[in-house]
Amino acid sequence: MSCTNIRGGFSFCGIDIATLGLSYAPDKDATYVYKPSESNIHEETFDGHNGGYFYGVSKQPKEFILRCYFEDSAIDKGVMEKIYNLFKVGKSGKLVFDRRPWCYYYATVTSSPAPEITNMYNGLITITMKAYYPYARSDSMYILGATTQQGSDERYEYAIETTALFDKTDMAPETSFTNIRQQTSFILNNPGTEKAQLSITVAGDAGLGFTIRNNTTNQECRIIAMDKVHTTNVGKAVYIDGINGKTSLISLNNQNIQPVTAFAYHDSGFIDLEPSYPAVRNVFVSSCNNTTITLYNTLYDNVTGYYIFIDGNWHKIVQQVDEQTLTLEHSVNILPERTMITKMNEIEIIPDDTIDLSRLIFTYKPTFA
Repeated sequence: MSCTNIRGGFSFCGIDIATLGLSYAPDKDATYVYKPSESNIHEETFDGHNGGYFYGVSKQPKEFILRCYFEDSAIDKGVMEKIYNLFKVGKSGKLVFDRRPWCYYYATVTSSPAPEITNMYNGLITITMKAYYPYARSDSMYILGATTQQGSDERYEYAIETTALFDKTDMAPETSFTNIRQQTSFILNNPGTEKAQLSITVAGDAGLGFTIRNNTTNQECRIIAMDKVHTTNVGKAVYIDGINGKTSLISLNNQNIQPVTAFAYHDSGFIDLEPSYPAVRNVFVSSCNNTTITLYNTLYDNVTGYYIFIDGNWHKIVQQVDEQTLTLEHSVNILPERTMITKMNEIEIIPDDTIDLSRLIFTYKPTFA
């Protein structure tokens, strides 16, 4: 996350609205643009039957009604032309709000900008967009740029309070693995506030098949019929896209080679990553004794089952003895002065018999409402 001077209030397709002479001034109902989009409840009821059946929940596209104003700008000297050019109906791109520059929505303009002209030099413009994927995502797992010459950056404080993004660049768990030949476990972290869809790239020999299971969400993805002849030996891999549901055979070495549809390798299932928000930040460790650590801080919430970053690794907390004492799954020796505690997704590779995976890559982005 980088910190730059706040300008017009938001940018679209990389263009700050301040360059168009606009400033963002939402009305009261639209002030909190980060609220979740509307939900659809999928249910069914029957005559002559008590109650009904619940099938699940899905999200509607997220709508943005962005009221802006301009002043001391002659509308017949290119102001309106520039606005209409950037916000053409159907145009899509990244929508980034200045107060949360670490995340973006991929939004589409759904109606022509609606002007309310006060006079030749002043007026309001309302811009309407929709994010058809109704979540914001971040390209970074970390919080960077904490201070300015005037002190703490206000947006850094927003990130601390509203995300579980890591404090340090070495905190993110590994997402790429090689030479997996037996049942194996990993941890993955989604430092957002909403579930993140997980994409999987895998190459090698699947044997009779294997399951990738998220024990945190109880979701499974099963892969079958994959061998090295069609993947590893020719520099290709099976790619399961967790957002659009497609399975493809892709080239690992040449991006110019077009993916080929390959649903036969994907037997069933997709995996989400539970959000890690809220994280417990600024945890100070004072001492350790094998698997027991003592904190300076007082923990008011039960963090049993969470993970704490110590000695360059994440360690599972198997018991919270009291408000300042934790028992870890493994012994630790070197203790940092300051760390954080967060939730993790526990991923397990479960083969039916034998496997030989030459490559396994998990791809996702921190996801927000």
